[in-house]
Amino acid sequence: MKVSAPRPKPHCEPNWHGFMEDCLRNAGKPLPDDSRSGELLARFTASARAIHHGFMRSFGPRGWTDHQFMVMVVLSALDPAPSSPSQLAPYATITRASMTDVLDGLIRKGWIVRRRDPRTDRRMIWVNLTPKGRKAIAEAASLYLTMASEIVRPLPPGDLAAFERICERLRLAGEALAAQTAQSPSSVHSL
Repeated sequence: MKVSAPRPKPHCEPNWHGFMEDCLRNAGKPLPDDSRSGELLARFTASARAIHHGFMRSFGPRGWTDHQFMVMVVLSALDPAPSSPSQLAPYATITRASMTDVLDGLIRKGWIVRRRDPRTDRRMIWVNLTPKGRKAIAEAASLYLTMASEIVRPLPPGDLAAFERICERLRLAGEALAAQTAQSPSSVHSL
């Protein structure tokens, strides 16, 4: 008789224990030597999504998307120097093409201005905050930091330092995976 992990109940915290193994067993696939890593990453992803959802429940009604917030933070940090859309895109983890939609939304709100560079061939575009945008991002950043502080407050300082190192390692591993699979989608099997 097959023993499997308990099935999820509606509206409860996901328990990933055993699900990955069950998934492979049900498909007749061999289990890897360390299936716990898959469960840990699934739990990490679920945690990140829960935190993101919590932030967006607060920021969304205030007119913010996560991409707009990141772009505005960067613009504010660099203010008064202008930035180009291609410089901003990596901070929002979106493509340069998608950055146009983000910037269009910020322009409609009156938070940024976009100008062509008259000194070049006019293809170069620069983005700056407006006074209204400076006020909006100052308020949003303050709220964000207050919420973030509440989330991490229960963690001991040693855990925070370890979490910071782990996040950086996972980010680097994720970027390496993305680069490797972009070069050859089948290469993910060789990891």
